[in-house]
Amino acid sequence: MLKTKNFIIPALLLAFTTITGCLHIIEEVTLSSKGSGTYQMVVDMSELKGMIDMMKGMGDEMPGEESDSTIIGGEGDYTPPAVEEDENPLDNIGNEFSGVASSLEGIPGISNIVAINDTADFKFGYSFDFVDVKALNRALKVIGMEKYDSKNEETFVYNGKSFERLGVGDLGSEIKKTLSESDEVDESQMDMMKMFFSGMSYQQIYRFTDRKIKKSDNKLGELSDDDHTLTITLKPFDEEQAKQKASVATKIKLN
Repeated sequence: MLKTKNFIIPALLLAFTTITGCLHIIEEVTLSSKGSGTYQMVVDMSELKGMIDMMKGMGDEMPGEESDSTIIGGEGDYTPPAVEEDENPLDNIGNEFSGVASSLEGIPGISNIVAINDTADFKFGYSFDFVDVKALNRALKVIGMEKYDSKNEETFVYNGKSFERLGVGDLGSEIKKTLSESDEVDESQMDMMKMFFSGMSYQQIYRFTDRKIKKSDNKLGELSDDDHTLTITLKPFDEEQAKQKASVATKIKLN
């Protein structure tokens, strides 16, 4: 097992050594002018679903071969051989994010905590409501300490006129760091894992329900037509973004 305190990232790495496809991380913050709002983090592996469905559709057996699959309704669709629960990396990912949601219980100012464990569409994560940005930072501090071995006191700053994401809590960077620090993965395996993650994206979405965005200092920021939403898409393994030192950090000025 990779030597890191948190288990979510090693679970993701394990998933991508057994099944290939793109990984997308979506972090969303919806904020009212009073500072209350909703936070959501989702790991979207849904692109794997199309690949698996395609494999299921190839139900015709090769001559002379037998299949362990079970025919459903006589239409050629079938279920793949059963996988033991402790051998399924997707189960591990879902369980870990459920653990994150559980760790938020009882934090002042945090409510409506939901664990996202969509095994049908391969989407995992959590969401919660916060009464103000201080409560949001408290929740992210707990998550950081328990899952990422991080001790960041603040992730976001809001003063009514601007909203700032500090350059901390970058899950894309954490994945790259875990890969580079692993002493149990040889060079060929490392190259393969980097290939698996080459299409990975890490997206931050900042939505302001009753304020408009004046400008953002992050060059990757894309503003919606109504000026209420800013989207930043990072590609942790993209060489051009690496040269530009792309970052999660951004300061948003509001009207």
